[in-house]
Amino acid sequence: HMTRLHKLSDMSISENMVPVEATPPGRREARKRATRAAIKHAADRLIAAQGFEATTVREIAQAADVTERTFYRYFDGKEAIVAEEADRWIGLLCEGIAERPASEAPLVSVREAIRGLVGRLGTGQQPGFAWLLAGDGSAFDALRRSGAKPLLRLEARIAESLAARNDAGPGAKPADELVLTLSARVAVAVLRTIM
Repeated sequence: HMTRLHKLSDMSISENMVPVEATPPGRREARKRATRAAIKHAADRLIAAQGFEATTVREIAQAADVTERTFYRYFDGKEAIVAEEADRWIGLLCEGIAERPASEAPLVSVREAIRGLVGRLGTGQQPGFAWLLAGDGSAFDALRRSGAKPLLRLEARIAESLAARNDAGPGAKPADELVLTLSARVAVAVLRTIM
């Protein structure tokens, strides 16, 4: 067995071999991605302009130049678009928290990460985020009705990101779990108030 392992480790990759990750997607996969992006972009535009409740799946499909049937191949409904947007936003927020200095107080890290994300709104880099939090809150209510438990997930992700931030530096002491949990709950309460 050792001989076979040595032979495998001694093998060199030829210059003609391309790693699987580096191969570009095929036409079919590229078309699927483009269709999904068109639907998402149309939903972002329409929901931002007329609100979540007033926007229909039919309108989104028409704006994306697809049929309603095609829409449902990519999304289970408008709520799925909201859930995807919320997941994307939570991911961006948590990345921002994890990048904050370990010496910073937890709530300061959350505040600065939120400021950074909102600052990206002004540049147009995060178009969907605005409609998720703006308006009459119907998009957020739809997310809650979908069973996604967004606030509990957000709380858990914020606490995880704060822990990653605190544990990141050399010689940093482990963060107190209670402090992280309370900080995450306060952050979520503030975000709920904003919404």
